[in-house]
Amino acid sequence: MLRLNYDKEGDILEIRFSEDPVKDSEYMEESGIVVDYDKSDKIVAIEIISFSKKVHREGLKEMVAI
Repeated sequence: MLRLNYDKEGDILEIRFSEDPVKDSEYMEESGIVVDYDKSDKIVAIEIISFSKKVHREGLKEMVAI
């Protein structure tokens, strides 16, 4: 399962790998990325804060193609 969700108002892109509930989150201040973990410490989701400021349309096309 892989799901992308973009919150335009908050400018946050969430890449979700699992429906498991989030037990813990780690905020990486330098990059503006939040990594969410489940109870087994597996990555459940990654959130990119201020996404539109980090990735321009051309970069998004490359990212989606991967």
